[in-house]
Amino acid sequence: MKKILYLSILLCTLLILSLTVNTAAFSAGHADFSVEYDGLEIPLKVFSIFVLPGEEIKFTIAEEDKGPMYQIELGGKIFESTSSFTWNAQTESGNYQAVIREKNIDSSAAEIKINIFVLHPREKKNGQYIENFRIGNYPEIPADKKDYYAKPDGFWKIDESILDLKLTPHFKVKQFLTRQSSELPQFIAIQESLLLKLEFFLEEVNNAGYQAETFGIVSLYRSPYFNKKIGNNTDFSRHLYGDAADIYIDNSGNSWMDDLNGDGQSTKSDADILYELAVKFDQKKKFSHLQGGVCSYKGNGVRGPFIHIDTRGFHVSW
Repeated sequence: MKKILYLSILLCTLLILSLTVNTAAFSAGHADFSVEYDGLEIPLKVFSIFVLPGEEIKFTIAEEDKGPMYQIELGGKIFESTSSFTWNAQTESGNYQAVIREKNIDSSAAEIKINIFVLHPREKKNGQYIENFRIGNYPEIPADKKDYYAKPDGFWKIDESILDLKLTPHFKVKQFLTRQSSELPQFIAIQESLLLKLEFFLEEVNNAGYQAETFGIVSLYRSPYFNKKIGNNTDFSRHLYGDAADIYIDNSGNSWMDDLNGDGQSTKSDADILYELAVKFDQKKKFSHLQGGVCSYKGNGVRGPFIHIDTRGFHVSW
């Protein structure tokens, strides 16, 4: 009897340890302080912004973190402030990095690396193209949609040299390639709010007990041209405006939704688990500024089940 009791205790202990290890395996990638940019509070060690040539850029230290002296390393020079940093983007399209850190603190968590991507302005399109990548034409935005829709001001060039660059702690550039073409470069629209939502939602998913180091991606940006080519007639899919993602969990690495509910299959029921978590995410006050559309989709033989999320500014599900 004692042997059975000891064995039961041992099994329970091992189970608890296993759960603890799985939970601890995910690191949110937060810094020891936060910065604010364009209405977003960013606590991540790595983040990316997308700006037009010469655009003014301003990062402010979050109110709760003000007090210490901070430094920014930019263009080989170091500047100091206790509150904010302002400068203008380079005048040519491309990318460079800035690092904001707390002065005299030697810790990787005491700095935030900012990738700055200078976009190709929309007005420099050659007809429907930028270089050899076909964008198509954006519709005029009706007055009743202008609060939530705007034509992209510019497009981010993705070439081979940056594919492995981390945009945020858990997402790399190569995950943002479109399915429109296998050739590079590609030009896409992207909004910083989507990056933040992907990171925060990934953290919430892990906190709920579903371990994932990143999300598998079905679709992010779709150009108006490609959207029509694949049979979508709407001009107002959030995918066209750079703040939508179709995602799934893929720890097995087979480009298919994992079996989240343990029934031995990958079905819409697994996507529904993510769907419920996404709805709860949008209902939390701290994420209200990232609210958007949520939907669960079944697999179709070509790709597995997934969910849609976006940051349109209000919650809607279908």
